[in-house]
Amino acid sequence: MLTGTTTTSDGTALKQKVAALMPALKSDLSELVKIKSYAGGATTEAANKVVSLLKAAGVSNAKTVDIGSKAPLVHGTITGRPGKPTVLLYAHYDVQPAGTWNEAEAFTPAERNGRLHGRGAADDKSGIMMHIGALRAFDNNPPVNLEILVEGEEESTGSLEEFLAKPANKDRFKADAYVIADTGGTAVGYPALTTTLRGIAQVDVTVRTLEAPVHSGMYGGPAPDAFVALTRILATLHDDKGDVAVEGLLSRPDTGAGHPDEATYRRDAGVRCGVPLIGTGSVSQRLHFKPSINVTGLDGAPPPVHQSINSLRSEATARISVRLAPGQRPADAITALRKHIDRHRPWFLPVEVTARGGGEGFEARTDSAAFAKARAALQEAYGRAPTALGQGGSIPLVNLLQARNPNAPMLLWGCEEPAARIHAPGESVDLGELERMTLAQALFLKALSQQ
Repeated sequence: MLTGTTTTSDGTALKQKVAALMPALKSDLSELVKIKSYAGGATTEAANKVVSLLKAAGVSNAKTVDIGSKAPLVHGTITGRPGKPTVLLYAHYDVQPAGTWNEAEAFTPAERNGRLHGRGAADDKSGIMMHIGALRAFDNNPPVNLEILVEGEEESTGSLEEFLAKPANKDRFKADAYVIADTGGTAVGYPALTTTLRGIAQVDVTVRTLEAPVHSGMYGGPAPDAFVALTRILATLHDDKGDVAVEGLLSRPDTGAGHPDEATYRRDAGVRCGVPLIGTGSVSQRLHFKPSINVTGLDGAPPPVHQSINSLRSEATARISVRLAPGQRPADAITALRKHIDRHRPWFLPVEVTARGGGEGFEARTDSAAFAKARAALQEAYGRAPTALGQGGSIPLVNLLQARNPNAPMLLWGCEEPAARIHAPGESVDLGELERMTLAQALFLKALSQQ
């Protein structure tokens, strides 16, 4: 028996129940994957499907909530357990577009080698099915009070954060523990609790130089090309070693478990043989505790090579995404970025910097009894101790929920291990991970009910 979790008999019964549930969980996950719930897509259909699944799992009051966006929030509660804690379960039904993945393939779920392939199969429709599976494991009668949030804009606008920040909602969604099902372990079969997240800040940088594009032969030379000017700005954002060169962006010591090592990281990221990694410090520090800067969008660039034309670009815009070390405020990062760009304007050209939002990083408190129960639940479900893991990604909602009850544990876990390739072509979820994580969540809820 593991201290702080269920008895051996309880654990065995739940394990058998979850195993028996897997065919239905896989089938329902497949149906969710078929729904093209990216921004501007079938978000209402996906929300209604989640409501239907929750109602069938005992959340009789599950419903969609208009939060002032095109993608409704799904909300429901299970109450009536006096003296038992309230646990908030979170996931999101929106997904990334197919991108370079063939759209028909991306939204046609297919099982191969124990993995279910399809856009959103891991990020984050697996999280929804974890919650549904845990409810089913208790025959739709969980041992604790539950509040369930499933949003539809985690990958895009952040309307839920705006909704939660309104004064009228300041007392909503308080809980004794929060479970965010939107991360994963270090590899298939190796569980983890995410204890830090980087923050994010985004800006659009625009250079305008000409009234309209002009012939590069007739006017090239004295007339500045907006795209060339923009590339000169972008080139100043990193130093020769590949570290971020923007003064005022913070770095922190690596306080994690040192995962991943370089070989694992190179394999998971798909770094080509012979291509060096950039930056300094451990891979873990560079990934979790130092800032990174990337260009995630570009307007006004020259056409593809096979369509090239001899003209100067009149206007160019780059969206710059900055991942922040935990503890840095996005507003401060944007201020630092503005100052840097102003100091590095090429040829004294006017440059416009427009803030496009962001979210703070996160650092979990890991000293609570509930956190110990979560670790024990993972160990029982996986047969090995979990790792404390930093994540390079951002989930801005986490800090807002934590503010509802600063003393409540914030548990970030899920099925999105590196082989899931979230946001990439070929995204998939390992069905064994879904089974183990569903069991871990059920074990955790049972353990909380016994405190």
